[in-house]
Amino acid sequence: MALSQHLLLTLFFTYSTTLLASISHDKTSLLDLKKHISDDPFGLLTNWKQNTHHCRWYGITCDSLSGRVFAVNITGNITGFLVGSVGDLSQLRVLSIPDNVFSGEIPVEVGNLRLLRVLELQRNNFSGVIPNSIRYMSALVIVNLSNNSLSGQIPDGLIGFGSLSEIDLSNNGFGGGLLIAVKCLFLIHLKLSNNFFVDGIPGEIGKCLNLRTLLLDGNIFQGHIPGEIGRLLELRVLDVSRNSLTDEIPKELGNCLKLSVLVLTNLVDFSEDEDSSVGIFRGEFNAFEGGIPYEIFSLPNLRILWAPRGNFGGQLPSYWTESCSLRVLNLAHNKFTGLLHKSIVVMCKNITFLDLSDNTLQGELPLQLPVPCILYFNVSGNLLSGLLPRFSNTSCGIGLNSYSEFFDEENIIQQSYSGKPIWIEQIIVDNFVVAHDFSWNSFVGPLSSFSIGNEFLAKGVILYRLFLNNNNFTGSLPSNLFPGCNDIHNFSISLSSNRISGKIYPELLHNCLKLTELEAADNLVEGSLPAEIGSLKMLRRLDLSKNRLSGSLPDQLGELKDLEGILLGENNLTGIIPHQLGHLTSLKILNLSQNSMTGLIPLTLENASNLEMLLLDHNTLSGEIPLFFSNLSHLTQLDLSFNNLSGHIPHFQNFSDCRSFRGNKFLNACPDRYSMPPASDSVQLAVHKSHNKRKLRTFVIAMGSSASFVLLILVVVFLVFLLGRRKLSRITSLRIKGLVTFADTPVELNYDNVVGATGNFSISNLIGAGGFGSTYRAELAPGFLLAVKRLSIGRFQGIQQFDAEIRTLGRLQHKNLVTLIGYYVGEEEMFLVYNYLSGGNLETFIHEKSGSLVKWPVIYKIAIHIADALAFLHNSCVPRIVHRDIKPSNILLDEELNAYISDFGLARLLEVSETHATTNVAGKKSLDPSFSNYGNGFNIVGWARLLIKEGRPSEFFSLELWASGPHESLLGMLRLAAACTVESLRVRPTMKQVLDKLKQLQP
Repeated sequence: MALSQHLLLTLFFTYSTTLLASISHDKTSLLDLKKHISDDPFGLLTNWKQNTHHCRWYGITCDSLSGRVFAVNITGNITGFLVGSVGDLSQLRVLSIPDNVFSGEIPVEVGNLRLLRVLELQRNNFSGVIPNSIRYMSALVIVNLSNNSLSGQIPDGLIGFGSLSEIDLSNNGFGGGLLIAVKCLFLIHLKLSNNFFVDGIPGEIGKCLNLRTLLLDGNIFQGHIPGEIGRLLELRVLDVSRNSLTDEIPKELGNCLKLSVLVLTNLVDFSEDEDSSVGIFRGEFNAFEGGIPYEIFSLPNLRILWAPRGNFGGQLPSYWTESCSLRVLNLAHNKFTGLLHKSIVVMCKNITFLDLSDNTLQGELPLQLPVPCILYFNVSGNLLSGLLPRFSNTSCGIGLNSYSEFFDEENIIQQSYSGKPIWIEQIIVDNFVVAHDFSWNSFVGPLSSFSIGNEFLAKGVILYRLFLNNNNFTGSLPSNLFPGCNDIHNFSISLSSNRISGKIYPELLHNCLKLTELEAADNLVEGSLPAEIGSLKMLRRLDLSKNRLSGSLPDQLGELKDLEGILLGENNLTGIIPHQLGHLTSLKILNLSQNSMTGLIPLTLENASNLEMLLLDHNTLSGEIPLFFSNLSHLTQLDLSFNNLSGHIPHFQNFSDCRSFRGNKFLNACPDRYSMPPASDSVQLAVHKSHNKRKLRTFVIAMGSSASFVLLILVVVFLVFLLGRRKLSRITSLRIKGLVTFADTPVELNYDNVVGATGNFSISNLIGAGGFGSTYRAELAPGFLLAVKRLSIGRFQGIQQFDAEIRTLGRLQHKNLVTLIGYYVGEEEMFLVYNYLSGGNLETFIHEKSGSLVKWPVIYKIAIHIADALAFLHNSCVPRIVHRDIKPSNILLDEELNAYISDFGLARLLEVSETHATTNVAGKKSLDPSFSNYGNGFNIVGWARLLIKEGRPSEFFSLELWASGPHESLLGMLRLAAACTVESLRVRPTMKQVLDKLKQLQP
């Protein structure tokens, strides 16, 4: 008995000693973690001290019996590193440190936490790879590593490993293919959005029978959607958008009877702020074949079907089942044909978002269509005709009052996505918006009253947008256009490009005081603009251009303090410009062109300091141009041409186009440059001569106002006839030798000094030659260098077209485009003037560096500069420009190896027979990835794809580059390059998408 008690006491003492040691070791590990915290902005770890018990520290939870650390939960923008000592917390079940600024790699010692169930490191700055030791953590249930900078491949067997029920690796840089574990019975949520996963979606995913959420969007998956996904009977959310998927949608998806959200494609407007897309792959490459199977439309629990620009065709279902639960249907930008059948609204009674825009739907809309009860309804850009459905202001009988309430109720989106998915941004907005878009069809008939559902009006804060433009509506504007206008927050309507006639009656304005945008341009509206326009205190944009308005402008326009745009050009307006317009400090656009306005330009416009565009051309305005125009720092577009203005032309900050002042016979001559920057001593003589020439022109113009000028004209005519046509031809030739410039230069440019600086196009100054012409170096003054591209005569489509096109190019400004400074067009000579770049071109750089190491940051910088410029040309400039001749010799470099694209837009001007590609785009030859030869007959693209497929991509790079560069970034660049050479235009990424991907590879 005594021996037994002795043994028990010994065991207890040993256990207690070990436990106390372990507890002490836990504290030491936590203090070591604190040592590696560099910033604790909220002081959350202040009480982490040696003299306090660690179980009372912030974020620490201990087991009540053993006293061991059970959970670490720290959130608070803390900066630091996760050190290996965290692996000594052997009893840890929860390691949750989201929403901090932890960086560095995830320590391999994490694999020692064999009892850990929850690992949450999301929204930090962790980098590197997932340690393979994670495979030893057999108790793991949740792994969330989303929104970091992790890369590499997922450790084999992680997907479906052990008891894992949730894996979230979204918004990182993971790559490679997916491998699914053999069993995969416990996995419920798999989120892999916005990475670099490649190859096909593995059919083995069908073994994860309990899967409810499958997010594969924003990767580079190719091939088809595997039919094995149809085995996932518990699946609620499936998103495969923004990949490179093709083939038909499998009918087997119709077996997923619990599917609630299906996102096949995602079309995002590229006009949005560039900064908002940094680090997010927003492009859409999926290009499916055929239509969407009827089995999918028939899914009883499907609430959201999102598939814009998916290359889908065929007809919409003519019959929808009574079990239809659809609330959001987006099939915009596809090739659907036929009719829109009434069963979609009869059976799908809860639909609140319907976007069928930009298809080829025909016929009339069903009269039963409850448009007032649909929050977002868009059928624009189709071939629809007939009358609009009746807008009745009745109860909608639906329980849905807003998208956000719907999603809060269902908890589908919040539970499934890591933050808001991109596509949902088009649905859920900060304000409660109702939008109905019928534009760009062939609807007819007079306009009637429009309304929205009473349930929406009851919300009180509603923005209603109604688009009826580009149809064939007739009749006049009804006085009660929108009876509920004064019951909502604001209302905007677009009626442009129809055949609407009649007057704008005061009753229409009184009945809609909440009107914020009124667009009715290009119609037949007549009469005067009523003074009651001043009652629209919320009006921001008024566009009645291209109508038949007459009379004078009401002074009450100056009372609309929120007005940003007044567009009344191309009417029959008379009278003076009201001085009250100067009170509009928010005004950005004022267009009164092509009317019969008289009087002076009001001096009060000086107060409209936000003016960006002022168009007053083709009127009969008189007086001088106000000097304060030079103080309008935002003014970028001005046209005062064809008036009766007089006096001097002020200096303008943001433009200098003499065409803005032509047709004013009493206006002093427009100089080539309004002002010149201070010239150096070496160029003073040239500037002095230029000044004397301008004085001479002023003298001649002054003579034109006197009677003696008539005598001069007679003498000139007499001399012309005496000297004959030969000398007249010579005078004409000299007269057209004017060089047009787009930018200020320290030396005034003209034909003679530019050609002279090239040595009359001497071969000694030749710096390049290509399909568009030869380029010469020109030094006009010491240190002032230009590049002059001499174009081949006879290879353009008319001087007028050339002049118009090249002026468009001259307005383009981008940090990675070679600046077009000016141009010259004559009967015997044509050339373009660019800024000179001393670093040569990329082709020369590649050959010169072929035997030496070019580091990854240099490669990356050149690549992203090229992509940035091309994305600008394709998406941001107006008109959009396709280069058609991108090659290394057209990429120029400066001394710091910044890259610039040259020869942009020239393919629109010149017929270049030297271009070696055969693909025809809009009648022009261009380069195309499907062209068969890739340098010396070697198919480098096929070789790169083979290396990627066989898992040997490192062989593509030089040994030095592979040894020094970040492997995942190099591989990401290679995969992206391979995607850019896909033959299918529908699958190939756009340059905007390429740019977004490159930003994720930033070193």
